[in-house]
Amino acid sequence: MRRYARTACELTGMESKFGVPALTTIAKRESIHNHPRFRVNTKDVNAHGRIAPDGHPLNCSRGATQCIPSTFATHHQAGTATTPYNVVACMCATVNYVRHRYHVNQSGSNFAARVQQADPSRPPHGY
Repeated sequence: MRRYARTACELTGMESKFGVPALTTIAKRESIHNHPRFRVNTKDVNAHGRIAPDGHPLNCSRGATQCIPSTFATHHQAGTATTPYNVVACMCATVNYVRHRYHVNQSGSNFAARVQQADPSRPPHGY
């Protein structure tokens, strides 16, 4: 996960010293590091909508950092895969999303402070 997170930081311009621990904490909490059993969350509030080509309801959270498809599409990082099942693409979309939604700065120095789910010193909390 750390390697994927470093790549996502490089692509989004976030400093690795802030982004890597935040992204790996989110991945661990959201998908148990993208274990195949947890790649799609069919149990949360987002799990509704027509059945998508992957066989799951459209709005289910997907991928290592559990992006819903509309969030992934809106915050997709140019030059990355177009599926949230790609760990780097999912992490990049997460970085772009938290910058927009939670006002995480360019460096990422306030990532863990702004996004509780990214802070290993605080209890898990959805984002």
